[in-house]
Amino acid sequence: MPDVDLTSGHFLGLRPAAVAAGPLTTGRPAVVGEPALHTHVAARLARTVGVADAVLARSSLHALIDALSTAPSGAALLVDEAIYPVGRWAADAAVGSGTCEGGTVLTFRHQDVRDAARVARRAGRPVVVVTDGLCGSCLRPAPLADLAAVAARHGGHLVVDDSLAAGLGPGGAGTAGWLAPAPERMLVAASLAKGYAAPVAAVLGPADLVTRLRRDGPTRTHSSPASACDVDALRQALADPTTPGRRRRLGSHVQRVRSTFVRLGLAPLGVPFAVVCTEGGRVDPLELQRRLASLGVRTLATRGRCTGRPTLTLCLRADLGPGELDRLDRALTRAVGEVAA
Repeated sequence: MPDVDLTSGHFLGLRPAAVAAGPLTTGRPAVVGEPALHTHVAARLARTVGVADAVLARSSLHALIDALSTAPSGAALLVDEAIYPVGRWAADAAVGSGTCEGGTVLTFRHQDVRDAARVARRAGRPVVVVTDGLCGSCLRPAPLADLAAVAARHGGHLVVDDSLAAGLGPGGAGTAGWLAPAPERMLVAASLAKGYAAPVAAVLGPADLVTRLRRDGPTRTHSSPASACDVDALRQALADPTTPGRRRRLGSHVQRVRSTFVRLGLAPLGVPFAVVCTEGGRVDPLELQRRLASLGVRTLATRGRCTGRPTLTLCLRADLGPGELDRLDRALTRAVGEVAA
């Protein structure tokens, strides 16, 4: 019997699409000219999630560096201290390379609006706030509207890495359309590899900011655009009529597994989401992960970036069947009993 694999982030159970026909790349930077497929798919993505404009990028790192190029000259990039590493790499790259001319990188306490406001006041310069949409460790959505207000009071805007939640929630709008209010002056940069099973990224947001990064984004100037096959994978995912039903099934799976966690005293972290985490309650989450593996259920043992504590992590997908969920229930019940004994 194959393992029940709960380690993949392909939340909706979509399979990566076949390679599209035609040349993989244009041989020219995106600022020189993008294939019609790229602009068509970016516009479709913007309509799907309800924002004014979007551009595609090769990865979330490319997308975030381009998004940060919209910061005012001399700005402080005010970064959540527990942000996913790619966001911090992008901020350091933007300042170190001169993309954010005369800028600097500062940090604020995890999802702490009051501390962000304090650091912004002390910076004495324009501020762009940089955060994850949904923290992958504590699974709490960032206070996006309040952080955007902090940036606006200091002449800047909000940049959100929403790679974890993009493609999920109503219409696939991610954290801002699902778990937190969506501020107007916000750029969302996200890998679409999880939500849409497409190895490509995008930056979405207000038309003026997207226009600026479309023209000046450094990775759009100094590297090739996303490959045709990657963009075609996104095109197919956006056109897939089964996606809304997959989101509903995934939501049902999440509720079921979180209920099992509660029944077993495992205390699920954060808001209901496709990633279900627990610090174990009265049992060691790392030992629980090992027991589950011995029972043929593959899960992840992680350490929270914002908590520093070990965590058992399950990545649920819409294509998990009733038999796999029943087997997970039985394995969790047995493993918790064995670890607690």
